[in-house]
Amino acid sequence: MERYTIQQRVFIIEQFLKINESLAAAVRKFHTKYGRNSVLTSSTVKRLIEKFRETGSVGDAKHTGRPKTSRSNVNMSICQYVNMSICQYVNMSICQYVNIEAVRESVGENHGTSIRHRGQELQISRSSLQRILEKDLCIHAYKYQLTQQLKPNDHAQRREFVEWIIEHQQVDADFSSKIILSDEAHFHLEGFVNRQNCRVWGSENPHLFVEKQMHPQRVTVWCGFWAGGIIGPYFFENEAGQAVTVTGARYRDMIT
Repeated sequence: MERYTIQQRVFIIEQFLKINESLAAAVRKFHTKYGRNSVLTSSTVKRLIEKFRETGSVGDAKHTGRPKTSRSNVNMSICQYVNMSICQYVNMSICQYVNIEAVRESVGENHGTSIRHRGQELQISRSSLQRILEKDLCIHAYKYQLTQQLKPNDHAQRREFVEWIIEHQQVDADFSSKIILSDEAHFHLEGFVNRQNCRVWGSENPHLFVEKQMHPQRVTVWCGFWAGGIIGPYFFENEAGQAVTVTGARYRDMIT
């Protein structure tokens, strides 16, 4: 932008701000004042505005080298801008520190609050809150681990079972190799819709429905393993090969 003087650049910025930030209108005002021979385009005005908003100055960037010792008006403007930037940086750092401490205290009081609810309580955006949690506080989200609840009599029953195993092991050295561990699983024959994972994307709610039978058909599969290998799989079916429900009698027949 060396073709334009400081006065011309100031005039461009003033006109741009006066006329509702219109690039074309600023160009027309410039041509009216300085004549048509003074070439100015909207892209040049845009670059000048962006430079002014970024640096706070309309002057050209200084080349590297030995700095001048004079205290001209331009140097004073630069110093004022630097001081303003430092103040803004300090204020921003203070705000960041306050937000970090607020998040730290909030997490200490309640570990289970979601990011959305915590952001609403602290009036912090979700992206900023997540950045504070992960980058500044090194806190990450972990899932709950589900375990079986132990009752007062469980400990005694487990000791009793272990003693029973040891007793039989002393009588029969191969007793432990005869233990069978088993489990069964249910498979839906007509498909299964997991509403937690299935989603339909659209600009509006399509209100989709999936019709299911009251008692959908499914097959139960049993499988076991022991020291000798895998037993099964065993399908609970009748003589015609149709899936049947598992009852105590059918389970005993399968084991037999």
